[in-house]
Amino acid sequence: MKFKDIKPYIQCNNYSVDVSLRYLESTIDEYIEEMGLELDPDFQRGHVWTEQQQELYIEHLLREGVSGLDIYFNHTKWQGTEGKGDGWFVCVDGLQRLTACLGFLRNQIKAFGHFYEDFEDKIPMMIRLSFHVNNLQTRKEVLEWYLQMNSGGTVHSQDELDRVTGLLAAES
Repeated sequence: MKFKDIKPYIQCNNYSVDVSLRYLESTIDEYIEEMGLELDPDFQRGHVWTEQQQELYIEHLLREGVSGLDIYFNHTKWQGTEGKGDGWFVCVDGLQRLTACLGFLRNQIKAFGHFYEDFEDKIPMMIRLSFHVNNLQTRKEVLEWYLQMNSGGTVHSQDELDRVTGLLAAES
């Protein structure tokens, strides 16, 4: 075998932007309202983190943790979109992290024993997530990308992976 013969994963190098946690809710709301973002498409595993896992993630962010900051989306017409209905815009990886962040900002999840509204100052701008938007053109490509990201180091049950593999098979 030769290293050059190894087929690379689907790449995501179309658009990236850092979004401060302070502005996360308004950014996500705008993506939903103006561009039709689906946070929980049918291939996602749903909301599986416990409240404690969500709280620990928020505490990690507020401590300026550097891992787990990347959120991956796909929009079939990202570079030329004019608004809702123009392309398919989905969260591909990061639903659990986004859910935790939005839960904290909406005073549903605590961090360090306190709700967001209990903090006396604003979240520092450097506390942020990195959004990456790919522009794969087909559902099949998006499902393949999802499986590539979630079949290795990220823990998903075999049933969850089989379910998405079935969705991918239905696209062929």
